[in-house]
Amino acid sequence: MVATVACLAALLAQAPAASPMPSASPAPSASPRALGLQVTGTFAATFLDQNTSGPGQIGPEVPAFLNNSPLAPNTPYDTFSTAPLTPGIAGIAQALVTLTERTKTLDIGLDTGLEFVGGSITNAAYWGENMIPTINPHMGSQALPYAVTFPTAPGQDDGSNFRLSILGGSVATADGNLALKAGYFDLTQTSRFVFAQPLLTNVNPAIAYAPAESLSSGLPGADDWQPLATQLPLNGADVVAKQGIATFELTNAALPSPPGASARTTIGSLVFDHGEGTVYTLEALHATTAGTPFVTSVAFGANPLFFPTPQGVVAESTLSGQQQTIIGASANVHVMPQWDLDGTLEIARAWYDAQNVAMPATSQPGGYYHLGFAKTFGRATASVDAYRWEPRYATMVLPYGVEENQWGATWAWPAPWLGSSYQLVDNSVVGVNRQGYRLRYFVDKGPLEVHLEFADFQQIESATTLTSQQMGFFGGYFAAQLPGNATLGRQQRYGVWIAWHPSFGDLTLDYIDDQFSRPYRVATDNVALDVPQTVLTYSRHFSRAVIGAIGIGRYQMTGNFAEPVSFYQQLFFAGAIVRETPQASILATFRRNAFAGISSFPPMPLSPNFTGSQFIVEQRYSVGP
Repeated sequence: MVATVACLAALLAQAPAASPMPSASPAPSASPRALGLQVTGTFAATFLDQNTSGPGQIGPEVPAFLNNSPLAPNTPYDTFSTAPLTPGIAGIAQALVTLTERTKTLDIGLDTGLEFVGGSITNAAYWGENMIPTINPHMGSQALPYAVTFPTAPGQDDGSNFRLSILGGSVATADGNLALKAGYFDLTQTSRFVFAQPLLTNVNPAIAYAPAESLSSGLPGADDWQPLATQLPLNGADVVAKQGIATFELTNAALPSPPGASARTTIGSLVFDHGEGTVYTLEALHATTAGTPFVTSVAFGANPLFFPTPQGVVAESTLSGQQQTIIGASANVHVMPQWDLDGTLEIARAWYDAQNVAMPATSQPGGYYHLGFAKTFGRATASVDAYRWEPRYATMVLPYGVEENQWGATWAWPAPWLGSSYQLVDNSVVGVNRQGYRLRYFVDKGPLEVHLEFADFQQIESATTLTSQQMGFFGGYFAAQLPGNATLGRQQRYGVWIAWHPSFGDLTLDYIDDQFSRPYRVATDNVALDVPQTVLTYSRHFSRAVIGAIGIGRYQMTGNFAEPVSFYQQLFFAGAIVRETPQASILATFRRNAFAGISSFPPMPLSPNFTGSQFIVEQRYSVGP
């Protein structure tokens, strides 16, 4: 199938793109900068109703997990997003308002937030818009009585609270060349292989869905309904200074952490943007953790323990006093402008340390290296990228504000990192302890668009019960082996995204297939897992104000991961967005999920099978320019 689509894409690349329409008149000049008090904001009211049934509401691993087992359950979690699927009704009212006083020389801003949450806390925290930080359990807030629970009926995890907070402030010169931010904020610039803000663990309301590694140019309705947040904010102070083509940013901020623990980072970045895609960057980071030691699924902390399980050898240890330093540089340049050939080079080194570790004096630096080239042919772009992410690069373990944010059966995917942690850097392309290459061929902006991808990554060092105790070493997805049985695991990824735009709407096919394998000498090390993920969507703009979408999806895991694995999720979804006025819009979406298969061998008494329905309505109103 991939070869057939590649041939079709090559033919499409030769077709001329549609000629742009001539401009009726010259673009108007920029309006004068308005002075005085400016008010901008968004108000949102969300209603969520979800119900589930079947034995998978309490996954087979749940009882042991709640008694501190390192094996997290595979149900009841949505495999596409890793968010929990639990019954309950929730209501959320949110307002984000920014007040800006503009003078001839300065812009002085104040960010405020108001939030009310009532009903099922799990559903509100995972299936509504990202909450403001002062009430958000993923930021470590204790305002809502959230805990890891597995309710089987509405009302079992209900709670409510209200917050009105000043979230941050800013002072900037009128020309924007110097700005200071304090409180909760997002970075202005960053190299994501040095630092990336933590991704959301909630699923923003939308009318269509895609696999985590989708090649999509954008989901239906994305232009009509932007999420209120796409990442968790930092909390601290930030200064940005611009001079010519150079922009410097210096940040000192806290990262999301659970109660009793803290994590802070200091980041400095310098970017030289020459325009037309030529950009040079330099960035340095130092991060530390403090507070109560915590138990997590690595073996290099204090008191390491190894548990033989049907899913392989699982480790845990206690971490405290971590320190991580990362320095990186990158260049994006037109290698051969006359050939439309662009090049990318990224290089970084990381150093890690921690207190009370299993094997002191075993710390080593780790590196990250990426070299890529992209060539444009009319509407088509072909690219090749080579990556090396060493097993000691950026391995600081950073818990979120709650104990378990992602489903975490050992064979679960996506699993680039620990199930209940986030990483300082972006691991969405290639994870830790991997090296290999990625090939892509994209054809865009026509009646038929095609995106193709193939990636092949292999472990750099084998993950054993011995190497995994070395300070900062992380094996990446594959369970540890005994030293005498050590082998290297491999991941291959196939991706296809096809969008057809006939007169009666838009049809898209989104397909990702992750394949994992590892040679083995004993049966418990056998990994031969296939994870195909498919979503088919039809959408249509019925008018300039109304867009609708309907689709089906399937997420499947088959093969072996020490034990036989055969598990899948069927998804049906439908939704619509209506723009009532230039300021007001409403979104309604429905999901139907069905899970079936086995989660262990021999099968446990509890089956993972269950079904569920979800209905979400959100009303928004915006003020200001």
